[in-house]
Amino acid sequence: MKLLNPSNRSMRLLCTVLAILMLMGGLTACAGSSEVPEGFQRATCSGEYFRLYVPTQWTVNTESGISGAFIPSNPGMIVTMTEVPFEVPEGQDPLTAFVNAHVAEVSQLKGYERKKFFEKSNLVGFAAADMTYVITETGNPQYFRQVLTYVGKRFYIFTYSAPEAHFETLLDVVDSILEEIVFESYPYEGEHERKIPGNVEAPEGMKLVSDNEVAYRFFAPENWIRDEKNGQNVVYFSEEDRSNVSMLGYEPQDYSNYTVEQYWKDFEVQSSAMLDNFKLIKVTDTTLDGGEKPAKVYEYTYTLGGVTYKVRQTICMVGMIYTFTYTALPENYDAHMEDVLAMEQALYFRKFGG
Repeated sequence: MKLLNPSNRSMRLLCTVLAILMLMGGLTACAGSSEVPEGFQRATCSGEYFRLYVPTQWTVNTESGISGAFIPSNPGMIVTMTEVPFEVPEGQDPLTAFVNAHVAEVSQLKGYERKKFFEKSNLVGFAAADMTYVITETGNPQYFRQVLTYVGKRFYIFTYSAPEAHFETLLDVVDSILEEIVFESYPYEGEHERKIPGNVEAPEGMKLVSDNEVAYRFFAPENWIRDEKNGQNVVYFSEEDRSNVSMLGYEPQDYSNYTVEQYWKDFEVQSSAMLDNFKLIKVTDTTLDGGEKPAKVYEYTYTLGGVTYKVRQTICMVGMIYTFTYTALPENYDAHMEDVLAMEQALYFRKFGG
């Protein structure tokens, strides 16, 4: 067995880290009703083999397909947990190989500085690695504590992230969250299991990707693959060509003053601080939802782990910020543009009951 393609690993790393830094809230939460510890609530998406619980004062956020929650007064303080696809090199210890590969990836981020690293730790009785690092080039230093473990042939990463000034204040709470994590041999279904409805008509040659938990209908060509482990509303072209399209929503803290341009400004600052060679190529105007919703298209490139990527991100505001993002290696970018534009044109926002 061998490690996954480095460019594929970097794509997953970028999605995870930027989602943490740009997380501003979401649309919905997965919920459950049994065996919830007192004072806690579920923060777990359906299909996961773990159960993540957070204090009831937190706001659950699972719209992107990543189990997690944030503190309403400071969305920059969050916890997430996700299963990470990983192939173990032949003859190596699974957890050690996983930890080494992850450390190699995060250390490539601009402004990375290791603070603590405990290779031999545990998570509710399972062997784990516990690490803390800081990204110092994001304007205000953002701290990360991550716990990596291997349970039942599955690899998991728990992440707590907060600004430098608040990181230490919540470590006891984070420890209590870690103590309540449960691993199961069967997937969590949720009180409202996320299923793609079968009564929605898709354009010819396309399939519905999104479910009823989000406020839009996202369609993709039938041959594209739904990437449930890296976000409920993400599709990629093939195992060999991981060109991908995602549809995500972000809830601004101040609706009265927030705009698409402000979102891009925030995103550009974060991305430029973390990624090498981040370069905006051009900005154009477009519309979504049959011409009803004005939007802007930002095309840019960046380098991560020595690999260059090209991105087309369409951003609009419909009650909240939505991003329709296409990411590919430069040599594959134009090859899928026809499919990407078809996905964008088919996208629409649901009316009441629709």
